[in-house]
Amino acid sequence: MASGVLAPVAQAHTGSSNPVASSYVAKLTSAPAGLHPRILGGDLKMWLQVPPGVAVVVLDYRGAPYVRFSPSGVYVNSNSSMFYLNQPIPVQPPAGLSPKARPSWERVSSGRQFAWHDGRLHALASVALHPGQRLVGSWRIPILVNGRATALSGVLVYAPDPSIVWFWPIVVLLLCLCAAARLGSRQLDRLVARILGLVALAGGGLLGVGHELYGEPFVSVGQEIVLSLILAFVAGMFVWVVLRGAGPVSLILIAVGALWAGLDCLPSLLHGFVLMVIPAFAARAATVACLACGAGILLLLFGFRLADTPEEYAEMPDGDSDFEDADARESLA
Repeated sequence: MASGVLAPVAQAHTGSSNPVASSYVAKLTSAPAGLHPRILGGDLKMWLQVPPGVAVVVLDYRGAPYVRFSPSGVYVNSNSSMFYLNQPIPVQPPAGLSPKARPSWERVSSGRQFAWHDGRLHALASVALHPGQRLVGSWRIPILVNGRATALSGVLVYAPDPSIVWFWPIVVLLLCLCAAARLGSRQLDRLVARILGLVALAGGGLLGVGHELYGEPFVSVGQEIVLSLILAFVAGMFVWVVLRGAGPVSLILIAVGALWAGLDCLPSLLHGFVLMVIPAFAARAATVACLACGAGILLLLFGFRLADTPEEYAEMPDGDSDFEDADARESLA
């Protein structure tokens, strides 16, 4: 959980290959006819699809050829500075490497589409902005189409960070739970835990749909599988809680899943643009719901001893507990 969450939260450019939020978004304004470009990750990568019969060469920062689309596939020039800078761990280009160096093409795909990290999309993100400024500036990626010089061009747009008010419901809910616990009513605590569990499941399911159906550039089979697992878990736990009640085991599973989803989507509360298929307000509300309900369930279970011990169950008459469900019986066994 930490490795998947802390890196995206660390900076405005989330650094993830599939981020959920960003403070900057690069928008395409001009492209040669017939080409199908798309910007991924807000402003991290450029994806380009080239139709058959069209030869395209993308030039790097220094004007050297970097990517070549040809009838036989897609090739990358290992004598381009971008080849070294776009390695999983960026490498300093060799000294003396010039834009006029003879290309050394390496085939990377047999298709007609390719995505690469391009620093020109977000190079202006370091520019100081005036108060209220949204349009940061223009970017341009030079290309050759059938030998003719042209470019992919667009603008970089900034969105201010969301209000800190989004974190208030989390604090308010936890304080309300502390106040309710002073009443000493186990029945009330269990009812609240069940409601929190249902809300957490709804929020987690919404975040799963919003995140996994956000194509980069298309929805992959892996994303469909992950979404199916998420929805299966949500549906199964929802039916379990509604029909059989919420026991300690099911509540712990729901709380962990909700916190996982909330932390994974925490950047949506920190950055202006939300990169999901659902509206930004819905994504932020679902994130808050997951974080608040997940933390609230754990607080009720472990902070206020909502989870009864096996000895307490042994002394409890039948029908006296909302926890009379299968996972509670399993915990007793």
